[in-house]
Amino acid sequence: MKHLLFCIVFAAAACGGDKATAPLPCDTYTGGIIGTGALPGTYDLKSVCSGMKPDQPGASGSVVITDADFTATIGTTTYSGMYTLSNPDGITVNLTSPLQTQLVGTYRLRNDSLAVSGTVAGQRLSLVGTRQ
Repeated sequence: MKHLLFCIVFAAAACGGDKATAPLPCDTYTGGIIGTGALPGTYDLKSVCSGMKPDQPGASGSVVITDADFTATIGTTTYSGMYTLSNPDGITVNLTSPLQTQLVGTYRLRNDSLAVSGTVAGQRLSLVGTRQ
């Protein structure tokens, strides 16, 4: 009986056991500005996640941040509006295009890499880009 129990436990472990197989939500990025640097700039998108992983294959675009405005162009859609920051790493973008809503989330800027994550109209979103 012990041998049978061992075989069942071993088979379950080999097959992944109780690992979750459900889709995972987009990554969350925190930390604010790490090191030195400033948020305003132009960033080439490297990955985009909308809703659940995996990231959108072949997603392209850019994020342009000025002292007051945030513009993300993902494929053929442009999201833009004024933004505010809150310590230590909060960002709120009052989107006016393509619809009036808010992106509420967090960000991390490390060296020349920007990562933004949050919720837009109830859907998770994350963007990762590198400064041009």
